[in-house]
Amino acid sequence: MNIVQGIKGFLGISLIDYPGKVAAVVFLNGCNLRCPCCHNSSLLDSGQKLEDLQLEELVEALERRRKLLDGVVVTGGEPTVHPRLFQILRSLKATGLSVKLDTNGMQSNVLAAAAGAGLVDYLAVDIKLDPARYSQELQAPADAAHRIRTTIDWIKTSDLDYEFRTTCVPGMVREGDIEIISQLISGASAYYLQQYVPMHVLDPSLAQRPPYPPEVLERFMEIARPHVREIGLRNI
Repeated sequence: MNIVQGIKGFLGISLIDYPGKVAAVVFLNGCNLRCPCCHNSSLLDSGQKLEDLQLEELVEALERRRKLLDGVVVTGGEPTVHPRLFQILRSLKATGLSVKLDTNGMQSNVLAAAAGAGLVDYLAVDIKLDPARYSQELQAPADAAHRIRTTIDWIKTSDLDYEFRTTCVPGMVREGDIEIISQLISGASAYYLQQYVPMHVLDPSLAQRPPYPPEVLERFMEIARPHVREIGLRNI
């Protein structure tokens, strides 16, 4: 058996995680950020409380669902920090399914290598807030803003299907953040604003914070609209 340490979860069918496709979802552990609003905090470090899944059994589960599925989503945590990400992606691509990778965009070199090897079909890049605030708010490295800008510039010139997205956490993501992010991704094919869901978050105080009302998200959307080709709201 090939137990790839760090494959920590599997969702057999999802209708919401891969735009336009019925997809399975694979969860990897590890992350290079500490977002207070993270809802998968059990995956941030070693994930020792969660059992590792066998790669062969994961592939077999996908094969059993092959007639129902169009794609598979690899998420986390942050997949680009996983030491065997490429092995996992190759095994998933071998099933014939389209592969979507969820990422925080901190490691453009890994994303470019995966795309160059033909292992990814769709990228979803989370931009948490104004990248200049990453070090202060998310315990990110000092060069986080440069890393995010590098990823944005690369993905907009790539041949991949992609989206940028921001979860609108009250008190953390403000109008100024949306304006800055929208300018950074100007010309992007798609940008989605996601409603904050105060459940299972890393910072317990955020669990008591109500989401923005819909009219605030609508205002955020109007700020972003002139800068991108497609804008949308999720989880409303």
